[in-house]
Amino acid sequence: MAHKLSLLVPGLCGPLPGLEAIETAAGPLVALLCQADRQRVDARDYFGQLADSFGLKLAQGFPDAPLSLLGHGTDPGDHCWIHADPVNLLADMDRAVLADSQTLDIRRQEAEQLVRALNAHLAVDGITVLMADENDWFIRLDGCDLSTTPLRSVAGRNINHRLPEGLAAPEWRRLLNELQMLLHICEVNTQREQRGQAPVNSLWLWGEGVLPRPGSNDITCVYADDHAVSGLARLHRIPHAGLTDPIAVAERMREAGHTLVLIDQLDGPCNYSDTAAWLEAMLETVENWLEPLRQVAAGLDVELDIYPCNGVRYHFSHNNKMNIRKLMFWKKDHLGDHVETQAST
Repeated sequence: MAHKLSLLVPGLCGPLPGLEAIETAAGPLVALLCQADRQRVDARDYFGQLADSFGLKLAQGFPDAPLSLLGHGTDPGDHCWIHADPVNLLADMDRAVLADSQTLDIRRQEAEQLVRALNAHLAVDGITVLMADENDWFIRLDGCDLSTTPLRSVAGRNINHRLPEGLAAPEWRRLLNELQMLLHICEVNTQREQRGQAPVNSLWLWGEGVLPRPGSNDITCVYADDHAVSGLARLHRIPHAGLTDPIAVAERMREAGHTLVLIDQLDGPCNYSDTAAWLEAMLETVENWLEPLRQVAAGLDVELDIYPCNGVRYHFSHNNKMNIRKLMFWKKDHLGDHVETQAST
């Protein structure tokens, strides 16, 4: 059995503003992608691609919270869990723009103090915030009667029309307002603002659900730093490790099996419409990950698929080695042929 390599790279193909300004600099990405057969896939976004890759049959949204808990080494049981992640909301006229914890540099001691304050306030409601690490906080729900928007879909954006919905939404909105007032007066945030740091002034609820049943897939190894993906590997009893360097992945390709790798450095710059940061991260990703693994795959006749998690798959088949015609004429492709344009905000 030949090896298969699936690279999930959300944000590889945008969307981004200002593509014209980086057309020349982004040449290595175009040179890579034009060598592949571009195909449509059913999964239209990151979570759909995860569900499809692992063969999950989901009746509702992607249950990121219980899977992330499992990835952290905590058994979620049969309960419904939801992320209650620390964020900053910056109010501006009729907008409230969210900054996620990856931009806040929350210290562990700060997180612990904030969670203690939250839990003291929520105790009367029988609610407890569980902190897995500085960035990942969770709440166990009595029932999954909320409908929410994933954090990666609101980071850097106005959240006014993306607040929780569903039967329990009015009560949770009331609680969130109370918690925002509590966080506003916390000493931790006073000290952060004195240091010139943004305060942790709200929680973002998302990823609700119960642990899904294992799906049907042929994945034999997973490399990812995302805890939900680690949870998926645990759920399916698949060996998994963090993302360190491509050498370990390349060695796996010499064996029979199917390796799935999540490379998740590009989604953040897309969320914040930071084209310059995306370009830097993209060039590093192509140089250190995508191109070296493509070359190894070509030498070993490994089937390689790159999923930008936008409804497209780039399929590299090396049964006939390199497609020389595409390599010679890749300059006919433009960045906009592969990367989606986003209007500046």
